[in-house]
Amino acid sequence: MTTEAFHPDQLKPGDMVGPWHIVESLGSGSFGHAFKAELQGEFFTLKMAVRPPPEFSEATPEKLREEGQVDGRMRHEGAVLLANTSVEGLPHLRGIGRWPHPKKGYLYIVTDFVPGEPFHDWREHARPTAAQLVDIFIAVVRVVVALHAHGILIRDFKSEHVIVPEDGRPTLVDLGSAWLPGGSTLTVGLAPGTPYALPPECIAFLREGTWKQGARFDATVAGDLYQIGVFMYEALTAGWPFDAQLPDKELLTAIQTVVPRAPHRLNPAVPESLSRIALRLLEKRPEDRYESAKVLLQALWEANKERSTQAWQMPLEMPAEGLAPMTQDEEEERRLHQQELERQAQEAQKKKAEELKLSQSLEQFSSAFQQMEGELRALDEKAARRQKRWRRIGLGAGSLLLLLFLWIVWQVWRTPVPPLPAASEKGSSLVSTLSNSRPVRATAAWLCATFSVGCTAAQVRPLPDDCPREVVETMEQMDLMNHGSYRIMIDINQPGTNQQEGTYRPGPIVSKVVKYSWTGPLPEGTLLYGQLWTEGLKKEWQEAVLGRYTEALLPDGRRIPICFILGDQTGLTIKNDGSKPGEARLPREWVAMAVRRWP
Repeated sequence: MTTEAFHPDQLKPGDMVGPWHIVESLGSGSFGHAFKAELQGEFFTLKMAVRPPPEFSEATPEKLREEGQVDGRMRHEGAVLLANTSVEGLPHLRGIGRWPHPKKGYLYIVTDFVPGEPFHDWREHARPTAAQLVDIFIAVVRVVVALHAHGILIRDFKSEHVIVPEDGRPTLVDLGSAWLPGGSTLTVGLAPGTPYALPPECIAFLREGTWKQGARFDATVAGDLYQIGVFMYEALTAGWPFDAQLPDKELLTAIQTVVPRAPHRLNPAVPESLSRIALRLLEKRPEDRYESAKVLLQALWEANKERSTQAWQMPLEMPAEGLAPMTQDEEEERRLHQQELERQAQEAQKKKAEELKLSQSLEQFSSAFQQMEGELRALDEKAARRQKRWRRIGLGAGSLLLLLFLWIVWQVWRTPVPPLPAASEKGSSLVSTLSNSRPVRATAAWLCATFSVGCTAAQVRPLPDDCPREVVETMEQMDLMNHGSYRIMIDINQPGTNQQEGTYRPGPIVSKVVKYSWTGPLPEGTLLYGQLWTEGLKKEWQEAVLGRYTEALLPDGRRIPICFILGDQTGLTIKNDGSKPGEARLPREWVAMAVRRWP
């Protein structure tokens, strides 16, 4: 059939684009139009840019040409698919060209047709279980691991780009915003993306305003992981972490400052292990998310071990009565998390101010050092001139003395005379020199004295002491003293399962009691408030951690003073392998016990 259309939106069933026979339209957007196409009995997806390339001069650099084209996204997607032809979960690239003119036409790419529907539509009618969802999560993250291994960042990942066919094996489509090593960035500032899925660091970049001067945001693996967290949150709750209908200003502020409710708090049917994974991906600071997509994949495999339980086999539907109300436990957990975020923000601001102050000090030192070097060079030059002058004087005086000596010898030879007294050998040096070496230690001392460069003080362990008498009496009245050790989750803010490790820093800590048949009378969920010391401590000649708890919050709202320690009677717990200075690795679940005296 002859095609009479001259624009992608005019193409209709029966038209031809090269050898591809248009079957139906699959939809259009700001950047392109997608069609279902057929060739020799096989179906394909044909995606076409909505505008042809603009006219550029021959002298225009290739990168600027690409960035100025609407079809730059199409180029990126084609390059990504071509570089990952063996990756399961991505459609295969089958063709690329321009229509209707081979040079000036609209760019198009052709991939395998993926039968199925976008994830959010599939979720609505499929009513998936937690077991089905974790299969989707694992399959999607595997694709992301493969892309990251090639240095490719997605930058605009969302549920609309995950197509789920009848067999439940998802495929990722629409990679037009992806960043490739050596490729263009498509736009100044941020890459094309979706507002409700923007990571907090993108919001900070927008508010700095440097994009107005042409700055571009450097995408990272952590940004892709955040958007996977948004996808998981939507899958578990049928909603987004932050309401996409909010006005832009309120939405961006919420993304940057508000901690979303945990999915298992919104719906008790959601497995807590999956809920914690999603929340960690949504952490405000990139360094608090998973280190990589590989580490995320391992966390999902760990959670997947629970799939045989009955709770994982039930559809994750929201309760008929709606969202679960906040419990006291959740309010306390959110309050502590929010406090931690504020503390981190203050530390970041303080660190930034210190770095600025140090930078200014270094600039002052550099200026002073340059001035000092100039003065030393001037002294060197002056000394060299003085030395040269005295050398000339010395040579002149030496010549006169030599002439005088020769005249005396001549006189002696002519007329014998009594021996002269021995000439005095006493003399003085006429030459002064200036060493070319620099006083490094003196300069360093001057730097420290001038700019007050200092070191942080070492952490100090508290001294052993008796527990207050009234606290011991309270613990005895509640029968807390005679039951050996309790099991606790060391930090309620640490994600993961009880069998995993956690990373702990010195300072305040909130732990949670885990109830077993053999533990004491403290009920499940009791919160213990205390302090950790992680540096300069030894147990059995190994690095150790000291923990003390001074207050307990019972599930019924009562607060009681306590004297509990982390670990055994020594109050010390040996660090796990892999611990770093300021970051101790310990089991996520450990023991605590009541004491009458602080060790």
